[in-house]
Amino acid sequence: MQATQRSTGVAPASLAFTKAVAVRPSARATRPVQQQKQAALKQRAVQVAAAVAAPVANGASTSSISSAAKPMDIVFVSAEVAPWSKTGGLGDVVGGLPIALAQRGHRVFTIAPRYDQYSDAWDTTVTVNVLGEDVRFFHTVKKGVHRVWVDHPAFLSKVWGLTGSKLYGEKSGADYVDNQKRFAMFSRAAIEALRALPFMPGEDCMIVANDWHTSPVPVLLKQEYQKRGEFKNTKVAMCVHNIAFQGRFWPDEFGALGLPNESKELFSFSDGYPKVFDANSPADEATKLPEITPGTNFNKINWLKAGILACDKLLTVSPNYATEIASGPQLGVELDKWVRTKGVEGIVNGMDVEEWSPALDKFLKFKYDASTVEAGKAFAKSELQREAGLPVDPSAPVFGFIGRLEEQKGVDILLAAIKKLPKNANAQIVILGTGKKALESQVKNLEKQFPGLAAGVVKFSNPMAHTITAGADFMVVPSRFEPCGLIQLHAMQYGTVPLVASTGGLVDTVKEGVTGFQMGAMDPDRLADSDADAVAQTILRASEVYGTPAFKAMRDRCIAQDLSWAQPAKKWEAVLTELKYGPGPTPEATADKNSVQTPVAKV
Repeated sequence: MQATQRSTGVAPASLAFTKAVAVRPSARATRPVQQQKQAALKQRAVQVAAAVAAPVANGASTSSISSAAKPMDIVFVSAEVAPWSKTGGLGDVVGGLPIALAQRGHRVFTIAPRYDQYSDAWDTTVTVNVLGEDVRFFHTVKKGVHRVWVDHPAFLSKVWGLTGSKLYGEKSGADYVDNQKRFAMFSRAAIEALRALPFMPGEDCMIVANDWHTSPVPVLLKQEYQKRGEFKNTKVAMCVHNIAFQGRFWPDEFGALGLPNESKELFSFSDGYPKVFDANSPADEATKLPEITPGTNFNKINWLKAGILACDKLLTVSPNYATEIASGPQLGVELDKWVRTKGVEGIVNGMDVEEWSPALDKFLKFKYDASTVEAGKAFAKSELQREAGLPVDPSAPVFGFIGRLEEQKGVDILLAAIKKLPKNANAQIVILGTGKKALESQVKNLEKQFPGLAAGVVKFSNPMAHTITAGADFMVVPSRFEPCGLIQLHAMQYGTVPLVASTGGLVDTVKEGVTGFQMGAMDPDRLADSDADAVAQTILRASEVYGTPAFKAMRDRCIAQDLSWAQPAKKWEAVLTELKYGPGPTPEATADKNSVQTPVAKV
């Protein structure tokens, strides 16, 4: 598996690091005005604290959620936070997990870039100087969580509207050339926010940094702030949501990022690829990556590597994925030896059980729950078949696919598998997604090529995604790698039985013959005929089970599961408690951690 280049730009020298980072209002403000602003900000902070102390209005009772024995101040620093910004699972985690931790009694904060004019965020008027640039902070409180945004034109001017497509670049493989500068600025601003804003926890808290964009956070704390005697009690957990996204860059402009000189060794890296991809040197989706020349190495810097080495605790989003990324260079994408050196622990993600609930779903005409699942799914299925242009046939099992049309998600394997199905196969297949043009073309042609058997919808459609999740009998997830995965969790929540590749979190969440079907691991680097055979055979196997008591039992077990953030949050709390109060035994936290089972272990 090759590393995905999510950002390859270098920072211009004009943004050289300025060491003085001070809270300051506008230079034109007089002292009385400054005092008034600070007084207003403190008053707002008191109001916010009251809001946080109020019951969490999320539509679910918190009376059954146990409170933390040792409440902590927990700060998530992330390039994405749903629903405000999201390109994938990272945004979902930073959107949902903090709410569950707040319900357990912790004070929880998230810090993310302000990519848009969010209507629910207010201007704190606080300004700090970072890398020679003034940045501001915006803030709101939702469901008991402080949401903070770092405001600077490097983020706001690049993104128009609530879209995830322009957070890192105009398109995949053509990232903004200044992404290094953007996220170096963001990381330092996030640290400064902890003591610049009166409602923030100051220098004693637990920080959760997420993915390569925030790797400078543990680096700066360890090699700069703590050496000055600041943030001495603050510890940083680093969570890897997808190890393929590493932030590999040419080393030329490292000195302009405001990072300590001694940290360069942490970032030092080399690989066999003669190119990094950004808007000036974009990847061509129709062309394979350049071949590695044996014995040839190109010196680069690797942000994720630095974050892994500098953090106090390394985490990822499922136990099986933790095992995979430490297993070798293919699944560890050349960072495996540093993962093994640090050690890594996996915690399965939860899901948003409000947005993805068949009993609450605003896109469903016939809402249902576990007691009405059969009737509810039958109605949704007929709606799906009509909308997709397939024959309305309750006896034909419907297989859905929802995801990006690219190789990681295995849609090319599924397309090859459809060709292997018998012409008289008792099955219907619906594929929804956007992505690579060549794959989009194949999906668009499905209805013509396989009339009555398959249909493709090439667009981003949240209503259609919900319709497929509810109306399909099975959900196909043939991913080549999947750190945790949300599609299979959504499917099970709706009583839709998943067929999954045996990789990452799909192994931890879907149990063969109990809550779904395992299809085996897919070749990570090529389209293997044996993988297409495996997917086709599993579709046929599921078709045979459809309509039997065994199928109904699987469906009922799927929808009966608690796939919310409640249990993952309990484990996160235990891990962070061990980190804060260790080294040494923390018996209660360790017992809590060990009591949390994966979905597969519970059924």
